[in-house]
This record gives sequence, structure tokens and C-alpha cells, in this order.
Amino acid sequence: MPLEIAVMQGKQTKEIAGCFDDLEEALSEFNELINRRNWNQSVTAISLTDTDKNKCLAQYALQDFNHSQS
Repeated sequence: MPLEIAVMQGKQTKEIAGCFDDLEEALSEFNELINRRNWNQSVTAISLTDTDKNKCLAQYALQDFNHSQS
């Protein structure tokens, strides 16, 4: 199952953060990104998508603690 992790900026722009064939590896990376600090304020969410079925499996909206303190 090809999986893609994307970082969303605003509601329109997404940047691919990684592609995986293994669900365990994809979930590990997804979790690391969720727990990461110092994201730019423009980054709003992280998503995990099954590209074969074009289905979003998980999406996380970044919280205040994820963003950098400027």
C-alpha cells in the first residue's frame, strides 16, 4: 500500500514530506511530525494518505505547541 505524508500550508498548499510502502514506517514518521516543535505558523496540518485508493487515513491539525515561538 503506497502511503504519502503531506504537510499542509493554509488550506490550499501541500508539500509531500515522504512516501512509504510500509504502514509501520509511515505511522512512525507521521507521529514524529505530529510531535515536532518549531513549525512555521503557516503550516496547519499533517496528513497520511493511501495513494492507491486516494483516501486520507489520518490528518492532524497542528496545535499551539507545535509552532515556533517567535
